[in-house]
Amino acid sequence: MSTATAYAALRRIGPIVTTAEAAATLRVSSSAASRTLRLLRERGLARRIGHGRWTTETNALDPRSVAAEITRPYPSYVSFESALFAHGAIDQVPRDISLASLARPRRVRTDVGTFVIHRLPPALFGGFLERDGVALATLEKAIFDFHYVAQASGRPSRRLPELDVPRRLSSRRVREWIPRIESRRLRALVADALERQLAG
Repeated sequence: MSTATAYAALRRIGPIVTTAEAAATLRVSSSAASRTLRLLRERGLARRIGHGRWTTETNALDPRSVAAEITRPYPSYVSFESALFAHGAIDQVPRDISLASLARPRRVRTDVGTFVIHRLPPALFGGFLERDGVALATLEKAIFDFHYVAQASGRPSRRLPELDVPRRLSSRRVREWIPRIESRRLRALVADALERQLAG
């Protein structure tokens, strides 16, 4: 099968394809499908977005749009500095794309960008909206997520870049997540950090 034929067949699946899906579509073994995908990658027709996951999208791709593939089968959304930048609350372009997820914390390097996954407990997972195909934390939840992870990870000195807080920020919506923190000690630490942030 020619590269062009394989590419056309894989494009019909959708912009995201797994190695297993490629093997089934091309009717070849998994190892042959992997070789085909690597060849397409060499020719600029495919990009790796995680272990066994690829995109055949050759146009400009917003890396944030593949966040769900990075943490699959666990859900995720763009948060922390990445969401704050998207909301215009910080000027500094984040080097990596930060995700809030139920998946284990780790850094994932792909052909479309580097993703840093921060794990949240289920009670704190939420507070995001779909925007242009991207699951993006609200401004308030991005601020909460940042301070929660900083305190929970034992890095309370971790600071945000200078925050230009838009007028639309709702302090109430930031604070409404605090009671969901299970640990009383951690709840107090996050509450204190958030009050200092909101006062600043």
